[in-house]
Amino acid sequence: MRFFPEREQRSADRRGAQRDRSPRWSRPPEDELPHALGETAVLATTENLALLLCGVRAYSDGALFLVEWRLRRLDEDDAAWASLVRRVGGPRLPGEQELGSLRLGVQLADGERLVADGDSWWLPGELSEPDRHVLGMANWSGGGSDDTQIFAGDLWLWPLPPEGPLTLAWEWPAFGLTEGTRELSGGLIRAAAGRARPIWE
Repeated sequence: MRFFPEREQRSADRRGAQRDRSPRWSRPPEDELPHALGETAVLATTENLALLLCGVRAYSDGALFLVEWRLRRLDEDDAAWASLVRRVGGPRLPGEQELGSLRLGVQLADGERLVADGDSWWLPGELSEPDRHVLGMANWSGGGSDDTQIFAGDLWLWPLPPEGPLTLAWEWPAFGLTEGTRELSGGLIRAAAGRARPIWE
């Protein structure tokens, strides 16, 4: 059985042009110093693309998974390389899932599955606190050289996961990355969260 459900198409006009404020559960606390776990791994590779887990940061009320995808140039000419960089690193707007964006997900120890696949995971007006876990990209960045491009996305899970195994899942079939998983520890993340500290007392 596949981890990821079929994509649900969403039209671009479902998101308003303005976001007045972000609910606290939608991103890591900006006034808190997280505790870093030494979780790093090469999750998957192709001839020219690598997907990496570059760390986990535990906050008092959630966890941030630092994910990178690195693209290296093979024998592409300038035009082909520029096109490839745009496809791999370009922003994913609502309704653009058909471009084949990277999909990330987690399964918690209680069986709950959450998916983040380049689309927004909350919409303006959805400001009430959810009664379930939430997963989505908190940040997105990238850059590099004529030979290598490095893109990063911080995957935010709120609230903290329960004790027990936490499975990180991914797929990017448009670029040859088939579905894969890696098991982490919800208990270790919860323990690290107790060591997060406020920046301003």
